[in-house]
Amino acid sequence: MSSVRCDLGVAAVVTDKRRVLLVKESAGRYSGHWGLPKGYVDEGELPRDAALRELREECAVEGLVTGIYAIRENLTDIGPAVFIAYSVKLLAGEVPTAASEVDEAKFVSIDQFDDIQWVSEAMKSIATNALTQTPFSTTDYSQQRGYPYLLHQNNEVRV
Repeated sequence: MSSVRCDLGVAAVVTDKRRVLLVKESAGRYSGHWGLPKGYVDEGELPRDAALRELREECAVEGLVTGIYAIRENLTDIGPAVFIAYSVKLLAGEVPTAASEVDEAKFVSIDQFDDIQWVSEAMKSIATNALTQTPFSTTDYSQQRGYPYLLHQNNEVRV
C-alpha cells in the first residue's frame, strides 16, 4: 500500500467569551478578507505545531493546542486537501497584534460575523461553531511512545 501526497493546512481557533481571533489578509487572492490565523504544514512538522507557528507568525502570540474544532477535506486537481482547525488557548498575558502577512489581528464578536468579508463560508462556519461547541480534546502520548503521538477525541459521555 502506498501513501498519497496531501495538501495539509491548519488554523488556530482562539476564542474569548463570544469572540474569535481573526486576521485580515494583506496579500494574495484573499487580500482584505477575514479568517482564522492559518497556513500550511511544513515538511517534518506536526500539524499542531504548524497551527501554533502560524499563530505566532500572524499574531505575534504564543499558545497551547487544547483540541480540534473541525476538519475540512476536499479533492483538488492535485489530490486530497485536508484542513485542521485546532482549538488554541493563548498563554497568560499574550495580546494578539498584526504581524507578517496580515493587516489586522483582533477578536471579533459573533454579532459582527455577517458584516465582514470572509476568506470562505467554511472559515465562517468554523469560527461560528467554535463559540457553541466543545472541541475534541487532545491527549499527548509522545513521552510514552518516544516520538510525536497525539490523540484527538470526543470525551463527552453519552448515556
